[in-house]
Amino acid sequence: MANGEEVHEEEPKKNTNQGIAVLNYHFFYDPATQECNETICLKTDMFRSHLQYLKDNGYKTLTMNEFVNWIYGRIELPEKSVLITVDDGAMGTGRHNGNHLATILNEYKMHATLFLIAGWWDIENYKDSPYLEIQSHTYDMHQKGPCGEGQLVCANYDQAKADIQNSLNIIGDNTSFCYPFYQYDDEAIQAIKDLGFKVAFAGGNRKATRSSNKYLIPRYPIYNDHTASDIARMVN
Repeated sequence: MANGEEVHEEEPKKNTNQGIAVLNYHFFYDPATQECNETICLKTDMFRSHLQYLKDNGYKTLTMNEFVNWIYGRIELPEKSVLITVDDGAMGTGRHNGNHLATILNEYKMHATLFLIAGWWDIENYKDSPYLEIQSHTYDMHQKGPCGEGQLVCANYDQAKADIQNSLNIIGDNTSFCYPFYQYDDEAIQAIKDLGFKVAFAGGNRKATRSSNKYLIPRYPIYNDHTASDIARMVN
């Protein structure tokens, strides 16, 4: 009551123009003990500099559920929010191949989602951090197919659905999916929808918004020459 009148609090207004950067990493290595010449290999010190920038500037690193609830309009998030994703499960992402990812996430207490090729490596290798969650990147379709494109695109609906179901049998979570090589077609998208996935990620080099296609959410691919200044440009 205020001056004898009942006070009604207004619900917070939704920010329909908010965009959230989805960063897409792949491999991590320590040049003191490892070598990696691929453009998607990131030195551990460089990854730390990215996270340090996010930490110093007050960014919230999102869980996948937070991101999904936001993009569907169920919750509001701070303006300074970012989703970190990592594809594949190769160098530096599991205890069998360097374990840099879990170590650094634990160090910074920041969240990330690993899109794992579930048929290639044991999921138990990636459970060393409470800040790392695992989602589907197919079971065994991260390779070139007979049509000259990625195998997921070359596959028909039944083949795509069966492979992704195999990944779900291991991962046990159909919140989100990530297309190998950023490639997709109508049959792949339909299979993902029919398996109950809420969102799916591609490329695009732009921020995700609530008006983004929920099954073609854009991401910023991160390369070995991306500095903290580049990350600042993406997230701001």
